[in-house]
Amino acid sequence: MLPKEIIKAETEDPKKLLIYSLPKVGKTTLLSQLPNNLIIDLEDGTNYVDALKIKAETINELFDIIKELKKKEVEYDYITIDTISALEDLVMPYACKLYKETPIGKNFDGDNVFKLPNGAGYLYHREAFMKVIKALEKLPKKGLILVGHLREKLVDFKGKEVSAKDIDLTGKLSSILGGYVDSIAYAYRENNNVIFTFKNSENVICGSRSNHLRGQDVIISELENDELRVHWEKIYKELNK
Repeated sequence: MLPKEIIKAETEDPKKLLIYSLPKVGKTTLLSQLPNNLIIDLEDGTNYVDALKIKAETINELFDIIKELKKKEVEYDYITIDTISALEDLVMPYACKLYKETPIGKNFDGDNVFKLPNGAGYLYHREAFMKVIKALEKLPKKGLILVGHLREKLVDFKGKEVSAKDIDLTGKLSSILGGYVDSIAYAYRENNNVIFTFKNSENVICGSRSNHLRGQDVIISELENDELRVHWEKIYKELNK
């Protein structure tokens, strides 16, 4: 039946959150403090933190983790991919496999679809990347978190060249993933605080569909007298319940 009345929002919290920043801001430490959050470490970023964590060095290892998660023998409220930059490299064999399954690629014997003429391989690489993201999205009970690196680039804004902060991904993948997630936070350190900004501007790519995050700067952690206080309840309001 077609709706006759306004249907209320089903959720407040972001189901798909992307966080990116310069290195060593402290994202992994913060994520280790999020309750029942499994960190899938793709680039040895969790070696120095206590956390719910598991490593994957190849796409097959990642597929094995996904297979185990689908069994639901152990369930997590959140799952974090650390980092999507590493995931980009990891999915290349999968992208080659997808291309080989096509009529034009059946005789392809290379190991890098980026070497295909006229940039044709980027399509298969994006497809492989997004297939993995969509498979992971279904596994946590509350939310998927993607961690990325910062890439600075020059863009034209009203006739002037300005430096813009963007997600470090290849080609169109940054804008495709940016449109797919619910919220994008740029993380930065200010004094002893780490701040997630959801304020979109001409030089910072971020934003949120969640009303409590849209256009906000959120102090996600504070360090005082060597005591770290992390405030994930500001992002995930369900943690207050």
